[in-house]
Amino acid sequence: MAAKPHQRRLAGGGRKPLSKYMENVIYVLFVGKQLRKVKVTRAWIADQALAYHAPLHAEGEAPSPFEASQHWVSNFMARYSFSLPSRTNLTTLSDEALFDRAVSYIRCLRDLTPKMDKDHKVLMDETAVYFEDARVQTVDFCGARLVVVCSTGYASMRITAILAVTASGRKLPPVLIWKGKDKPSFEKIYGVYATYQKHSWVDSALLKRWFDLQFPQVAISEGKFLGWNSTGTHIMRKIKAKCQSRGIELWVIPGGLTPYLQAGDIAIYRSFKGILRTEINAWEESGD
Repeated sequence: MAAKPHQRRLAGGGRKPLSKYMENVIYVLFVGKQLRKVKVTRAWIADQALAYHAPLHAEGEAPSPFEASQHWVSNFMARYSFSLPSRTNLTTLSDEALFDRAVSYIRCLRDLTPKMDKDHKVLMDETAVYFEDARVQTVDFCGARLVVVCSTGYASMRITAILAVTASGRKLPPVLIWKGKDKPSFEKIYGVYATYQKHSWVDSALLKRWFDLQFPQVAISEGKFLGWNSTGTHIMRKIKAKCQSRGIELWVIPGGLTPYLQAGDIAIYRSFKGILRTEINAWEESGD
């Protein structure tokens, strides 16, 4: 409460919504998706706002500045009592442990940098590609106890993609791994390599083949480095031995630091999956 009566906020005061009509349209669309048990994201709200904002102005009139920022989305959700539930049962490291690991990693990387050849310094990782939006969050009304999201029936279908890029910015040919009978070779299709694995994920045998594909025997230059996270397959002895035999030095991103220090997760996979989500959502909305 304000110290003086004349300083109190008037009822109904404060900044008004940019367009009540636009927000009502988004609300109605949201309710329709919720009734169909379709997942709703903050990005979807922002996209709808941008789509319905421009037509609100008269022909020839420049639209008022509007970016559908994260701040606007948060305010919109608050006005309509929306929330974005998320899982809270994930184990995380303390800030102190993360800081110590990060400092140690940066020091090690700084010592290795002078020996690296940018054309042969490779950052790679595997990422799952689902045939349905794999995110575990959806916008709903505040206080909802049970949130149900429908499925297209393809939620469990997935392939694995190996994506890699050099420090000089050259993207290496992607490798797609489908579930099927093990295939000992890669098939090149329109610039993409494909193969089959019993469980459609990357094991040590497939990793060795990937080394032979991306680091040919004829590549005898020095300064070859490979960076990736500390998942079990990446730090197996047989993988380390394979790299050593090919003159490839490894730098491993410590556990818990991948979201902060792995450029692939931050700059490549996030945008890659964002594009995929757009395609998946368009397919789901089409009803085909």
